[in-house]
Amino acid sequence: MELNRTFLGRLSEQLSELIEQQSAEVFRRAGIVIPVKSSSLLGAIATLGPVSVADLVRALDRSHQLIQQKMPKLLTLGLISRRPDPDDQRVILIEITDRGREQLALLDRLDPEFDRAYAEMEEDAGPVFEAINRAISSLRSRPLIDRIVV
Repeated sequence: MELNRTFLGRLSEQLSELIEQQSAEVFRRAGIVIPVKSSSLLGAIATLGPVSVADLVRALDRSHQLIQQKMPKLLTLGLISRRPDPDDQRVILIEITDRGREQLALLDRLDPEFDRAYAEMEEDAGPVFEAINRAISSLRSRPLIDRIVV
């Protein structure tokens, strides 16, 4: 099936899936156990922590459910720990562990390599990063429903 503009979302999903799969191989080779799709979450926990899920939702602009779904794996891998907030026992605080900090340090060392690889990809494909950011900004400022006459 040939994709047309109606299926732009599917095309962007394919790009996301391809980047995730290929990044996972890079992570494995580098000894990084952080799930690719949880790396920004772990980084936010390291930067903001100890932090609640609600704080992470606001910081990352992601759903509560999505953030909650990623926690068990990060706990199992020993990258984060959880504890009650001493000021409010209803709130659970999440913080990065020493192992999580070690893993983030390995990932941080790959930043120049990812930058170089994406720059090389953009030599072939054009300014993908900027185009995606512009598309997101455009749809946020004027949604599809305002652009399509039904």
